Amino acid sequence: MKTALFTILFSFISFCSYAQEEQNRPQSVSVSITATVTNSIELTTIQTLELQNADIQNNIIDINPILSSNAGNMIARGNPGSKFSLDYLEVRELTNTRGTGVLFFEYRIAGNYIYEQNTAEILDPESRELQFNEDGEFYIWIGGRIDVTNAEPGNYEGDFSIEIEYI
Repeated sequence: MKTALFTILFSFISFCSYAQEEQNRPQSVSVSITATVTNSIELTTIQTLELQNADIQNNIIDINPILSSNAGNMIARGNPGSKFSLDYLEVRELTNTRGTGVLFFEYRIAGNYIYEQNTAEILDPESRELQFNEDGEFYIWIGGRIDVTNAEPGNYEGDFSIEIEYI
């Protein structure tokens, strides 16, 4: 018991004398911070989605992103071999620019690390892990469906956005 008490007392005295020595020294703190900034991801439109010349069956325009020549086409460029995620909203509202009327476009996207539309894979709207090829490229084809049964005459506009970020 005396040994344990002596050890505790000695430790306390040692700490106090260390703290006293530290008070007499100039205080300084050095923090080293490094950051690696990666290149941004660039999206380039190669071909816009073409609805005017698309086939209509039962008042539904359906553009298959893998098979249709009317599909939009984009290329994403980033760090070669890097993994990334892709997110988009599947259904977007299109509004009539000349009056009343709204249409809903259901987007479908296909992607491939090589420039071959017919071997592309359908990408779900939820984020998933994808990878740039060795040249830092990933190819995207955009299609979808729209029901024009209740469409008012006029031009329709809407926004579509894709969010791509490194993982």
